[in-house]
Amino acid sequence: MIHLRTMLSGGALAIAAGAVAIAGFVLLQPAPPSAAPSAAPIATAEITRGELVDSKTVTGTLGYSELTALRPSLAGASAMVTALAPVGATIERGEALYGLDGQPAILFYGTVPQHRTLRFDADTDVPVWVELEQSEAAVAAADLTVALETQRLADAEARSTDLAARLADASASAPALPEFIELSGAVAVAAAKLARVTELSAAELAPSAEIAAAEAELAKARAAAAAAIRTLDKDLAAAKLDAVAARVAIADATVKRDALRDTHAALVARADDTADVAQLADNLAALGYAGPLGQQVRSWQRVSGLAVTGIVSLGQVVIAEGPVHVAAHDASVGETLLAASADRSSILDYSDITKLVTVPLAVADQALAAVGRPVTVTLPDDRKVAGTISEVGSVVTDGNIEVTVGIADQAALDGLEVASVDVDFVSERRNNVLSVPITALLARPEGGFAVELVDDGGTRLAPVDTGLFAAGRVEVSGDGIAEGERVSVPG
Repeated sequence: MIHLRTMLSGGALAIAAGAVAIAGFVLLQPAPPSAAPSAAPIATAEITRGELVDSKTVTGTLGYSELTALRPSLAGASAMVTALAPVGATIERGEALYGLDGQPAILFYGTVPQHRTLRFDADTDVPVWVELEQSEAAVAAADLTVALETQRLADAEARSTDLAARLADASASAPALPEFIELSGAVAVAAAKLARVTELSAAELAPSAEIAAAEAELAKARAAAAAAIRTLDKDLAAAKLDAVAARVAIADATVKRDALRDTHAALVARADDTADVAQLADNLAALGYAGPLGQQVRSWQRVSGLAVTGIVSLGQVVIAEGPVHVAAHDASVGETLLAASADRSSILDYSDITKLVTVPLAVADQALAAVGRPVTVTLPDDRKVAGTISEVGSVVTDGNIEVTVGIADQAALDGLEVASVDVDFVSERRNNVLSVPITALLARPEGGFAVELVDDGGTRLAPVDTGLFAAGRVEVSGDGIAEGERVSVPG
């Protein structure tokens, strides 16, 4: 009888319809009849009990977490970079990340971004919110502008009404206003005088020169009346134009005022949220400052090299959840940053100081990765550290997804910045099972597998049921299969 001894070099074994497919290679050798013992085996292996683990090793990268690009807040239109924390440095609470115009930006711990400017009196714990104070002043100024432009419109409309009435009176046959009564009377007197002189001249009772003088006087009176009407027309046009300009100014000022009021209302709604003040107080207390918060701020500013003003502005502090690792510089000391420039997106890049491993895992192996599942990370010096899958990406790049592995024992990673590591993912695990080397399996002609048990009396074939294949071994069970027994394996 001929039987098959099958050697499997890592992989799964599937049995279907009596056909056996084995990853590896097949070694053919004659087998003795099942009833008779075989010759002494060339080599044997022990049936052992323990854990059997099927794993896959993938190369990943040890490094820091995702980078944060830090863009500074500029107090003016521009600022010069005067200091940068070194690349690779770990910056802790109270230390400077960078400096602008000689003023350092200090790292504080927390989760609330520095979003407003606070001014503290020396002996108080309650700050003045500078932006809210400025907003109140801006709303008051906008209200005054609307009021002034409204008054300007009323004045222009009143002038227009008065000038229109005066113009109508000036054009009437019998003016009612004294100034136009006088002008109209002067024209009438000059006209009457010209008529009288003309009659006398016709009777040769007055020289012709008097006619010319009377005509000149009438022309002068009429010119004065016409000039007065032209002045009224000009003044009326100016008043109407001023009214139009006032209406436009009122509309514009009202829009701006309403926008300022909305902004102010939003600021007022946030005025009771003092999380940033509490965060500031916690940081100053952690740095050892005591007393009223206003005094703490001034003491901190003095020690840190900041202007001692009691004002905590947007550019004085940088908020992060803990210590940070400086990864790269995006600006140079001596460089001038422009507030209006879009070319400079950040001054430096940083991350937190926790190191982790990222692994490009093939989509086909996605089942190996589940958040919370433990893995083993092999470092460049062959030390092994425990890891836990913390994130499984959903974006496929070049057939891979990115798996993030957290490492609790950060001290084991000291001295490593960026390194290539191996990550062992466990696909299946069996505890307290019997196993033999895969090469101990014999394929039975009638189907299934057997192993050749070896003892002092010789050898005998024992059918076995197989389970998990992993790490060159296979889980087995069956009659006569016990821990400590030995089986034959190819020599």
